[in-house]
Amino acid sequence: MQQIAKIKQDKSVKPRLIWACLCVALLVSAIYVTVSYRLTADITVHSELKAMGHITSLVSNELSQAEDADDVDSILNEILLSAVNSPAFISVTTPQQQWHKNLLISATKRSTLLQLVAEAKDNAEPIEVNDDTFLWQQHKIAQYQITFVQQTQALDVTLEFVAKRLLVTSIIVFWIAVWLALTLASLISRRAEQVNESLAYIATHDSLTGLPNRLYLIELLENSLGPATDEIDTPVDEGCLLIIDLDRFKEVNDSFGYAAGDTLLKEIAKRVSDLISAPAELIRTGGDEFFIWAPDYTIEQAKTLSLDIVNSCNAPILINGLTVNSGVSIGISHYPSQADDTAGLIVCADTAMHKAKAMRSGWQVYDNKKIADYKDILQLRAELNDALAQQQIILYYQPKVDLATGEVTGAEALCRWQHPRLGLLGPGEFIDLIEHSGKVQEFGRYIIATAAAQAEHWHTSGLLVPIAINLSPYNLLDPGLADFISETLKRHNIPPRFIEIELTENETCINIDYIQSALAQIRELGVSLAIDDFGTGMSSLAYLSELQVNVLKIDRAFICDLTTNQGHRAIIAAAVTLSQSFGCDMVAEGVETQEQARMLYEMGCQSAQGFLFARPMPAEAFHTLLTQQKPQFNDAF
Repeated sequence: MQQIAKIKQDKSVKPRLIWACLCVALLVSAIYVTVSYRLTADITVHSELKAMGHITSLVSNELSQAEDADDVDSILNEILLSAVNSPAFISVTTPQQQWHKNLLISATKRSTLLQLVAEAKDNAEPIEVNDDTFLWQQHKIAQYQITFVQQTQALDVTLEFVAKRLLVTSIIVFWIAVWLALTLASLISRRAEQVNESLAYIATHDSLTGLPNRLYLIELLENSLGPATDEIDTPVDEGCLLIIDLDRFKEVNDSFGYAAGDTLLKEIAKRVSDLISAPAELIRTGGDEFFIWAPDYTIEQAKTLSLDIVNSCNAPILINGLTVNSGVSIGISHYPSQADDTAGLIVCADTAMHKAKAMRSGWQVYDNKKIADYKDILQLRAELNDALAQQQIILYYQPKVDLATGEVTGAEALCRWQHPRLGLLGPGEFIDLIEHSGKVQEFGRYIIATAAAQAEHWHTSGLLVPIAINLSPYNLLDPGLADFISETLKRHNIPPRFIEIELTENETCINIDYIQSALAQIRELGVSLAIDDFGTGMSSLAYLSELQVNVLKIDRAFICDLTTNQGHRAIIAAAVTLSQSFGCDMVAEGVETQEQARMLYEMGCQSAQGFLFARPMPAEAFHTLLTQQKPQFNDAF
C-alpha cells in the first residue's frame, strides 16, 4: 500500500473526551443522589420535629393548668401514651423537682440522651445512640423545663423508601448521562477529526492545482525511503524522482498577468497528471516547479515518462485567446543508486534539471560522473551577483564583412565571463543561468551599457562601426527598456543606427503581441532590429511581417554544408528572396570556407561573419583590426 503523508493527528482526543464525559455523568448522578437524599432527610426531620413541637406545646398547656405534682405525672403519662407511638420519653424539671415518663426507653439510655441533649446546640440536630436516631424538643413555660426525646422511625422508613427509588433513578440518570456523554464525545471527536483532516489537506496540498505540496513530498519520501514501521509500509526497493520546471513561466506571467500564469500551471498539472498512474504521484512545490515521485521506476522508465511529459507540455496552450508554447525541463534522480535519502535525491534531481535547462535537452538524468560539472553550475549560479557587480562579464566582438568589398561593416557583441577561478567562459556556460536567475533584465541593461560605452570609444577614434547586441526576449519584458536605451544613447552621444538589437527567431515567436509592442518602441528610437538564427523557428514567414525587422541572419546550420546540401541551398535562396521582399539586409553566420563565401555572394547575400574572417576578439584587438582595415577579405571569395 502506498503510504499517504499526513499531518500527525492526536489520536487520544476521543478517549479523553469519553472519559471526561463519563466522569461528568458520574459526578452529576452522585450530586443528584446526594442532594435528593439530604433533601428527603431534612424534610422528614422537619416534619417529625414539627409533630414533636405540637406534643411539647400540648404538654406545656396542660402543665400551665396543673395544680400539684400528681397532676404532672398524670399529664405526662396520658400524653405519652396517647400521642406517641415510638420509643420516647418526656422529662419535666423545676428547680425543686423532676418528672420523667418513659416509653420503651430504659433509664440508662434516658440519662445518656439527656446528657447529649444538654450538649447539643440545635434541636434540628439528630442524636445517635446505639445505631438509633433520636429527635428532641425543649420548651420552657413558667417554672417548668420540658424536654421531649423521641426515636425517629419515619426518617428511617422514608430514607429507606427513598433510597431504593433514588438508586433506580440514579442508575437511569447515569445511563442517560453516559449515553449523552458518548454521543457528545463522538460528535465532538468526529468534528475534530474533520477539522484536522481539513487542516491536514490545506497544509499538505496546493490551493491552485489541488496537488500535494512540498510538505507532503518530504513526508512521502521519508516514508518511502525510511525503515519500515508499524504505521509505514515496506520501503521501496528503488524509485525515481523527477523535477519538472517550466521554461517560460516568468514570460507568461509578465506578458499576460498572474491569472494567465495560474491557467498555465493548471493546464500543465492536468497534462502531467494524465500521463502518470499510481503509485506515481505528481506534486507542486511552488512557483513553476513540480515533482513526480515514481516508486519502483527504473531510470529507463523515468526517461520514457520524461519524454512523454516534454512532448505533452510542448503542445500549444491557449491563454486569453493567444497560443503559448511553454516547454519544460526535467531532472531525474534514482534511488538508491544516486542518493539514498530525501535531501540527496532532491538535490540530484534539481541539479539534473538545471543541466537539462542549460543544454535545452528537455530532460536529463543525474550523472554521477559529472558531479563536478553540476557543482560548477551551482557555484556559477551563486557567483552571478559578483560577476555583474565586479564587471567580470565582458564583450568580445566578431566582425561582419561586406561580401562585395571585404570591408568590416559591423560587429556582433558576444558575452564572455572572465571568471577569476575558471578563466574565460563562453555564453553557453552561463547565459541560461542568467535567464533563470531573475537577473535577466539587469543583465540586458548591463550589456547595452557596456556596448554603448565601447561604441562611444570607437566613435571618438573615428571608427563608425555599428554594434549588434544579443538580447533575450525576457529583456523585452522590461517595461523601461526603451527609455533605458534612449538615455544610454544620449549619454554616450551615439546615433541610434549604430546599435542593433538581435533576437533569436524561435524565442521571438513567443508572445508576439507583447514583443511587437516592445520592439516598436525600440524601433521608434532609430535602433535597428535583427532576427538571429533565422530559419530555425516554426513560423518564420508569419512573424517576419509582424516584427518589421531590418536584418535577417541565416542560421549557421544551413551554412555548414552549403556546398553539398541542395536543400539548404534552396532554403538560403528563399531567405535571400524574403529579405529582399521585406527590404531587409541579409547576414550569413558561421562562414568558414572560401567556397561558402563565394556561393553566398552569388546567391545575393550581402554580408557574412564567421571563422573565415575572424573569431570573436577582445575590444582592443577589434580596434586594431578596424584601424588596419583593408579589403583583406576579398580573397576569400
